Amino acid sequence: MDLITPIAFVFAVAAVVAADVLDGGAIRALINIPAMVLVLGGTMGATVMSVANSDLRKVPSYLAKVLRPKLTKIDQTIEDVAALAEVARREGLLRLEDELSKRTVSPFLARGVQLIVDGADEERIRLLLEQELSIFETREANGAIFFETAGGFAPTLGIIGTVVGLVSVLSNLSNIQKLAPSIATAFIATLWGVSSANLFWLPISNKMKNTLRGEVQAREMIIEGCIAIAAGQNPRLITEQLAIYREEKRGKKGPKEAEGAEESPELKVVGK
Repeated sequence: MDLITPIAFVFAVAAVVAADVLDGGAIRALINIPAMVLVLGGTMGATVMSVANSDLRKVPSYLAKVLRPKLTKIDQTIEDVAALAEVARREGLLRLEDELSKRTVSPFLARGVQLIVDGADEERIRLLLEQELSIFETREANGAIFFETAGGFAPTLGIIGTVVGLVSVLSNLSNIQKLAPSIATAFIATLWGVSSANLFWLPISNKMKNTLRGEVQAREMIIEGCIAIAAGQNPRLITEQLAIYREEKRGKKGPKEAEGAEESPELKVVGK
């Protein structure tokens, strides 16, 4: 589970509250139910109107993926590709199907290896896997779009709330003593709109985009690995070829030296 995201969110909110307290404000002044209802309710309403109904049902799963991301492990996948390449060179491509039943590999890698076993040529393998990757990327990007859309509406709804509050204040100027507090209360809506956008909606969207970018890169690596297996390349060369993805993913300075073409421990294929 990703604990950094909720901890960072709490820290960001605490920083805003602490700044208000240090400036002489009161925490209770930040809690304004009408402003919260207008901003949060208006943001959700506008966002719901902006996205497809099918995406709305997936919002809980989008949040779950932020807290529990299912990422392809680069190092393990490189080892799996090299081991499968060794089996293909030693025993033939048809042996890969039996080997898959003994290993836990990513579903995307299993899909590519199955295409190799079925006799697809290199061009066909690349075409099918890239199509599947494109569909995956589009589907997962919808989650980021949902939160990004909400982050765009929230500040505007906050301004609308402030305008509504100021209209109410200016329409009743008979009590001068209550004028300043009423104006301050009106601006709470803007605070809620800007804060919700920059502390929740947009950070969640960016988190999803960055996670998706890393997963797409990992699957691009798998495509190259499957093409290399189908071409009968040497496992050591495949490892060196795929090492660049490890560098980009983990920030390492140089390719990790291949440790031979040893097979990985026996595992089972995970489900989709």
